[in-house]
Amino acid sequence: MTEIRSILLDKIFKCEGRRYVEDGRLFLNASGASLKGLVRGTILEIALRGDPAVKGRNTYVRLTVDGRGKRIRLPLKEKVISLAFEEGEHAFEIVKLNESESNSLSVTFVRTNGEFLPLREEKKLKIEFVGDSITTGYGVRAKRSDEGYSVATQDVTLSYAYLTARALNAEMQIVAASGWGLYKSKYAEHAIPDFYDNVDLTRNRAKWDFSLFRPGVIVLALGTNDFSYLADLSADDRARELDALRDHFVAFTRRLLEQGASVVLLYGFSGSDKQRDLPALIERVWRAVDSPRLHALQVPDAHGINDIAAGHPGKRTHRLAARYLTRLIRSIDD
Repeated sequence: MTEIRSILLDKIFKCEGRRYVEDGRLFLNASGASLKGLVRGTILEIALRGDPAVKGRNTYVRLTVDGRGKRIRLPLKEKVISLAFEEGEHAFEIVKLNESESNSLSVTFVRTNGEFLPLREEKKLKIEFVGDSITTGYGVRAKRSDEGYSVATQDVTLSYAYLTARALNAEMQIVAASGWGLYKSKYAEHAIPDFYDNVDLTRNRAKWDFSLFRPGVIVLALGTNDFSYLADLSADDRARELDALRDHFVAFTRRLLEQGASVVLLYGFSGSDKQRDLPALIERVWRAVDSPRLHALQVPDAHGINDIAAGHPGKRTHRLAARYLTRLIRSIDD
């Protein structure tokens, strides 16, 4: 058997998303992080391990072989997925469906009775998505609007981010966490900009090597949780904190532009009363930064089209947002 382990997993196979090697395993914790490859043989074995951050939040992945995929819930131990197929070349991919705040995903080894071939995949465009629960596909599989969070109903492959990347045949990377804001959130202690440089937000605070992924476009979809925080303040405190949010928003946007990418400020998923001032804030940020590489895009409001799943945008809203965003990025990329 030909077996690939540890750091070689990132050398032999194609990995998307931020990742790192620890204890001899390759960690792919972020929403949408993936490992894909091409094998010639009749047997393929992939050893995966998912560790929940909270009891019951087992890791979900999607395994695709030759274009046919299925969701898998990983147990609380290493699971070796064994596949048998006819002799020939076969493409495979593992995609993490949940966010790193809920669980991790690591690959111990990939092996075959044949050989691994170079993956002939050239993607001109690279897109990074920076966001919160909406970007991670929170609740998108939920059946009711009032359901609570569940790893079973979170699926990044149904999110606007994944759908946009697929539509544009782009390589993608997601940096996002449910409840997190750009400045402050009542749902989380952390803000995305404070951990943006990490390989994996809070699980591993080693610094990410930005040379591994140089995006042509960065989509920044934050602010919803910040406005939920602002909504509970007095008028004076709200005005003061809104100015602080604007300053942090401007600073982080400029920081993203320093990578040489075009930046899209994406908003509008939730038109609830708490977010009523978000469009005005985006306008203030856009004018303050004043860069030809900065764009703003408002997408359909899930409340307006009655498409709420677990308190979040449902599948239809994500599809519409992906359509709007795809159109804009194509115009930027031309």
